[in-house]
Amino acid sequence: MIGAVVEAEILQFVREIMGVRTGEPLSIGSRPEMDNRNEKAVEELWEGQSLRYAVEHTRVESFAGQIANIARVTRLLTPVRESLAHRLPGYFELAVREADTTAARVSFAFAHEEIERLILDACPGMRAGETVTLRSDRLTFDLRLRLRHADHSGLVLQSDIEGDAETLRADRFRRAFDEKWPKLAAWSRDGRLSVLVLECDDFQHANFQNGFTAVERVLAEGVHRPDIIVYVETDAAPWSAWAFKDGDRLGNAAMRTHHGGYRYERGRVR
Repeated sequence: MIGAVVEAEILQFVREIMGVRTGEPLSIGSRPEMDNRNEKAVEELWEGQSLRYAVEHTRVESFAGQIANIARVTRLLTPVRESLAHRLPGYFELAVREADTTAARVSFAFAHEEIERLILDACPGMRAGETVTLRSDRLTFDLRLRLRHADHSGLVLQSDIEGDAETLRADRFRRAFDEKWPKLAAWSRDGRLSVLVLECDDFQHANFQNGFTAVERVLAEGVHRPDIIVYVETDAAPWSAWAFKDGDRLGNAAMRTHHGGYRYERGRVR
């Protein structure tokens, strides 16, 4: 239910953006996916005074298993971050390899205590920019601790992934297009424009610049041809969005807003 609610809010955000870009307020004509359970249908049909749209949304991972990995890292390391709040002599970065979180078989309660001990033992005397590896015979994985600066006390969590980030990202975007484009193509007939909404919730590995690079790579293959592509970042409040493609316009030509910028902010679309 939570996912459905967030998805509806993302589509509303993009509907507001499209209304501002075209000067035509849009309404939801129907939700074919809900009405056609036994066939592949788009999520929403939007209606304007002269423009009509078929719309699909998908959440794109930066690498295979990213969403599940976030959940594991949160469970493994967030209690440590909360326990060490305001107790560290600087602003530190704590990272664990994605492959290790996938394979780790350990009592989380025990791991929290051991990781906290390793950090407190290692951090005194570290210099800004210095990185140390945290190892324990009592854990099945290593961690990386880096002191960003000594101006504040805090701990930020990260996950290191294996492989080339751009290739992994392009592969995930391609899979998203492979899944969504056939439905959009089938429902964008008789002048109805196809809209693909790409959601990203990964502040560490992704941003709109490398998201656009991945989209550009997929579009260059010539297989997928949505009329409009909107990229939405939901990893921070307020959400932000960029128009990656609008008809024949791509990149900066498509992204520009009426005010000369590029980013749309939820709650302040204009």
